[in-house]
Amino acid sequence: MAIVRTALRALLSLSLAAFFGFVGWMKASAPMAMLAQHGAWTVRVPEPLGRVVGVSEIVCALLLLVGLLPGRARIGAASALILIANQLVAAAIHAGVGETHALPQNGVLIAALGLIAWLSRPYFSVR
Repeated sequence: MAIVRTALRALLSLSLAAFFGFVGWMKASAPMAMLAQHGAWTVRVPEPLGRVVGVSEIVCALLLLVGLLPGRARIGAASALILIANQLVAAAIHAGVGETHALPQNGVLIAALGLIAWLSRPYFSVR
C-alpha cells in the first residue's frame, strides 16, 4: 500500500507543480490584459500583490517537488497547505465578482492539494 501512496503523491505533486509553475509564471510576468483575458483572479487585486502571488505559486510548485525527496515530505505537505489557502482566496474573489464558472477548478485543486497533504501524513514523525 505504501507504494500506491507514494506513487499517487508523486503523480499529484508533479502534476500540480507543473500547473502552479505555469500559472504562477503567467501571473508574475504576463501583461495584465492577458491575465484578464484568461480570468486570472489576481487582476482583481493591486498589480504588485498579484505579481507576488505569482512568484509564491512558483515557489510552492518547486517546494511540491522538493517534498518528493526522501525525508522532505513535510515540505511538500506545507506547500500544499499554502496553495490550499491560495485557492480559498481565489475562490472567494471569483465568487465575490460573480465568476462562479471558476469555482469547480478551485474545488478540484483544493481536493488534490488536500490529498497530497493527507498522503504525506505517514512521513511525519513525532520528535
